[in-house]
Amino acid sequence: MKKIQLTLSVLFITLLVSCKSETKKETADMVFTNGNVITVNEGQPSAEAVAIKDNKIVFVGSSEDAKAYIGEGTETRDLAGKTMMPGFVSGHDHIIASQWTKQGLDLNGATNKEETFALIKKYVEDNPDMEYYTGMGYNKNLMGGFPTAKELDEIIPNKVAIFLDFTIHDAWLNSAAMKAGGITKDSPDDVPGVTYWVRDATGTPSGVGVELAWFPTYAKVMWNPENMIGDSREFLHSRAIAAGYTTILTPGVVTPNFSNTDGMFDDLEVTMQILTKLDNEGKLGIRSFVQPAYKDANSDPVDFCKRVKEFANKYNGDHLRVHGIKIHPEGTWSSGGVLMVEPWEGTDDYGASATSPDRMKEVLLAANPLGLDVFTHVEGSGSVAGKIDAILASREAGNTDERNALHHFQIVTPADLQRTIDHNIPVNVTPIFSTDWASQDKDYLRMLGKERTSTHVARYADVIGAGNKVSISADIPSSPVESVGALTQIQTAVTFRNPLDFENSKKFPADAKTLTVAQAIQAVTINPAWQIRMEDKIGSIEVGKYADFVILEASPYDVDETKIKDIKVIGTIMDGKYTYEADDRQAVLTTEPENFVPMPAALKGCKHGSHL
Repeated sequence: MKKIQLTLSVLFITLLVSCKSETKKETADMVFTNGNVITVNEGQPSAEAVAIKDNKIVFVGSSEDAKAYIGEGTETRDLAGKTMMPGFVSGHDHIIASQWTKQGLDLNGATNKEETFALIKKYVEDNPDMEYYTGMGYNKNLMGGFPTAKELDEIIPNKVAIFLDFTIHDAWLNSAAMKAGGITKDSPDDVPGVTYWVRDATGTPSGVGVELAWFPTYAKVMWNPENMIGDSREFLHSRAIAAGYTTILTPGVVTPNFSNTDGMFDDLEVTMQILTKLDNEGKLGIRSFVQPAYKDANSDPVDFCKRVKEFANKYNGDHLRVHGIKIHPEGTWSSGGVLMVEPWEGTDDYGASATSPDRMKEVLLAANPLGLDVFTHVEGSGSVAGKIDAILASREAGNTDERNALHHFQIVTPADLQRTIDHNIPVNVTPIFSTDWASQDKDYLRMLGKERTSTHVARYADVIGAGNKVSISADIPSSPVESVGALTQIQTAVTFRNPLDFENSKKFPADAKTLTVAQAIQAVTINPAWQIRMEDKIGSIEVGKYADFVILEASPYDVDETKIKDIKVIGTIMDGKYTYEADDRQAVLTTEPENFVPMPAALKGCKHGSHL
């Protein structure tokens, strides 16, 4: 009997030890407890605690169960009810090089021609030794029309001067700049009606290059890629990280060589070398996905795609990657510089496109077999239709794994809205571009009329509601840098009101369906992660994924929808390491690259009729 009791006792102890060993977990590097964790994981929508080891998530669950992961050396953080979400993912922001466009003199405060001239004159007087003069922010509408080189010559007769307008798409040059760029009466317009030089009665360029026609001249006389790209990246990355982003896709590195294929690839290599050095030093701070831009319609699609593939093979990490291709075919929609299925209201004008629908198709048919997804800037309904045709042609050719996407998606016919839904085509939208920001409501009504504005504009809620992967983002620099935050995108998508002047904004279009908060959260996390083929690694808080998080003062679900953008970002974590904490905010937001000017408050009401 005693022998049996002893045997049972040993067995009981063995079972206890066995059970204890089964509940013992690997020791985590960091454990977050007592939080409101929004996982964006349908299988486990919420949690209290998260444990990470190295750069991966090893546990998501209750605070009590998380104790099993706490051991010697584990850092614990009590979230005290704060909200943790997946690190925000942007599917479309030019957060690397574009801040060079804000270099020099800020002209946004001028309200007429006289004030514009006075600011330039004072700038030259205060800086007599500058090699050349540049700036941004003039507004031709406030100046009574396009300014001329001769007018600028009166202030700056001998040195090169190039001033960008407030949209950053047009530029005003003096005669010295025109001469340096070789701009004469014989200079052709790249795409008449889209990319061209404003000319006088004799056909001679009079000083303004429209829709990046001035880029080659700027590149020739002012561009310093190593310095300008590096300074821009530091400025823009810091703001994106402070807004909670851990991953950003840059669809086209915006430099003055954007529309010049060879120059674009040269600047891309400089960019990737800068980013690689930072990554090797552990200083990158944000997953950076980059797309080469197909803007030069004269570039052979097959050769172009082969060059992109070489970059994609060379840069293919989870921190730094060349991912697919961006096609940018259009100009300014509010001036008619996009392709339309139907003519603009009251006209027989169908707009124009630098890259025809047939050429789009050629690019997709060359890119997709190489494993390159193609995201295309489509604002006009004709461009949307052409890109859908190209996507379907690529699928019919056997490219069934493609994730080609429609970006901007602003003016879309009901038929093509339905085609987008039926064929499950992914979409990226910048919510502010279809609100009353900068009087865009009046522009839509002027260009489309009331009926088409109601049926063709801001219909992306229908797309995400049907289950398509829709992402939302700010498209910096085509919207002010103040709007970079994902929380701002969420608020705008659920209200359809201008976040930069919210109190004075009204919902536009008035009868359009908005996103739900849940849909908007998906659009800044898991959906853009899917679009860049990272949904198995980021975009939700799940065991095995990278430890990319944002910690917020409150949940977007718990505050009034009109206050979502005001939720404080407490911290940003990428790969298990803090890249931003709220105490750093003042230092981050007051650091400016030398000679750069931030986007001023005055620009919040200005129009950016064409986007990047």
